[in-house]
Amino acid sequence: MTELGKRLKEARETKKISLDELQHITKIQKRYLIGIEEGNYTIMPGNFYVRAFIKQYAEAVGLDPEEIFHEYAHEIPSSQQEEVSDQLSRVKSRQRLSLKHDKWLALFPKLLIAAVIVGVAVILWMFLQRDGQKEQSEQPINTQATEVERSKNSPLDKAAKAEKEKQKQQKEETKNKKEGETASKPIFTVKETKGNTSTIEVTADQLKLEATSKGASWFEVFNGKGHSFYKGTLRNGQTQTFDLSAESEVFMKIGRTLDVDVKINGQPLTYPIDPKEEVYQKIKIVLKKP
Repeated sequence: MTELGKRLKEARETKKISLDELQHITKIQKRYLIGIEEGNYTIMPGNFYVRAFIKQYAEAVGLDPEEIFHEYAHEIPSSQQEEVSDQLSRVKSRQRLSLKHDKWLALFPKLLIAAVIVGVAVILWMFLQRDGQKEQSEQPINTQATEVERSKNSPLDKAAKAEKEKQKQQKEETKNKKEGETASKPIFTVKETKGNTSTIEVTADQLKLEATSKGASWFEVFNGKGHSFYKGTLRNGQTQTFDLSAESEVFMKIGRTLDVDVKINGQPLTYPIDPKEEVYQKIKIVLKKP
């Protein structure tokens, strides 16, 4: 086992994250995670993936990837050779695109002439049609305009507008009343905490989540049927919002709670478990509508 592998493994065990959980967080196959801890990079697809996997591993266990790459540069293979190959491949692709571009340039004058001919024909046709239909269209338009004007000034139209305004006002009053009733009730209550898993009950007419990252952390949101709304790494300053009012149960998995601020219906969430004691947390949210 290399010094880098030893340090990564110790950080993982300190945060009580198993290899299976780390595989779920990073989406890196378990055998590659074991290879990183043992320093066995030969099983990896290439040097680029070695460096990418090490970076994701470090972020998931709360280590600074830049510091890791600097401190263990002698152990981590360089991806410079692969970058050169990629550059050569991109040059060849640009050459092929250039050949296709030249062919289109050769055809462009012919296409332009055809477009001009078609455009002139369309303009002439429209000009002839306009003169033939001018007299027929004037009378219906004037009649229609008069009818619309009369309709707007009729007593029935005024009564309909007044009724719509009244209904709109009633809806606004009902909405404000419901919002006031909801605001007086507790927003969320912690029902159970076990290990790194907690259950929160939210009493409200809606369920809106907002997650903002202050660093880099794995974040996942899914419902009780396993449907995923988001799954990925939140970067520094990145925010994700979700309207989950149609769900009765929602689950969150947060790889590093120290770097993620969560709001429920606009109210900041105080994690049921102190993030300093349990960084990786799973939270179940149960929506209870009043």
